Amino acid sequence: MPPQSSAPGPAAKPDLRFPWEPESVNRANLVTASLRQLLLERAPRRAPQTLLIAAGALAGFAAQNAALEQGELLTARRDLVAPESLMLRQGPGGERYLLGRWVNAPLLLGYGHGFPLQRFVIQAAAAAGVARNQFPDYWDLERKVAKGAASGALGRLEPAEGRERLARPQDVLQAIWLPARRMLTAPMPLELADEPPISAAHWPTALSLVAARLIAVVADAVGPGLAADLVMEAALIASKLDPDLVDPGRWTLAPGPRGLQIARDDRRRRVA
Repeated sequence: MPPQSSAPGPAAKPDLRFPWEPESVNRANLVTASLRQLLLERAPRRAPQTLLIAAGALAGFAAQNAALEQGELLTARRDLVAPESLMLRQGPGGERYLLGRWVNAPLLLGYGHGFPLQRFVIQAAAAAGVARNQFPDYWDLERKVAKGAASGALGRLEPAEGRERLARPQDVLQAIWLPARRMLTAPMPLELADEPPISAAHWPTALSLVAARLIAVVADAVGPGLAADLVMEAALIASKLDPDLVDPGRWTLAPGPRGLQIARDDRRRRVA
């Protein structure tokens, strides 16, 4: 069973590197700065809770994309995939959603991922004064989100004290995901030396960094504990959405004789 505590683990070692270091440090700095600016422009500071939801939704949908990339790589070798790694499910109204360890790993502590979103947001909120015992159980939150998806209620954050009328992660993603994805894959500026692109496996880490920094940006308007909760819940919802709702046609997902079959559209067209 995964750990139930949401408290942060031991402090990171000084020599701990992000997965794009040292080869792509400049690229990562440019990408995270561009993503932060995109979020501030599309969800300005006068709507700080929407800004946090947007940041969390980007991290969650990036986690889904990382899982799908991994699933496509192993789609012909299902014998290498542990049960419940990545699952496509259908709600009572026919709506599709995704579940699985690969989706959750970049978001929640306990899967062995080096840089899960939960680690970043807890550290940001703790630095602003939130005590360790004040964080909710984000594993329990994930189970509630998954249960909502199974009942056809995936989409909205739960109302709670201090929360405003909240945007749906799906809606903010439809406005910001495509420009964010272009930023994640953009070439280096001509005046700078080229560096390797950031792998899709590491997109959630880059966006987790951005989300944690935005918690500090809006600290005067949104308490750090509430900010952490908004980011995490939005990310967990976004990670489970049908990818066609946000990025239509990019992924083809279908059941097959050896499990879930996954193909990314641009790769399939290149082969054809």
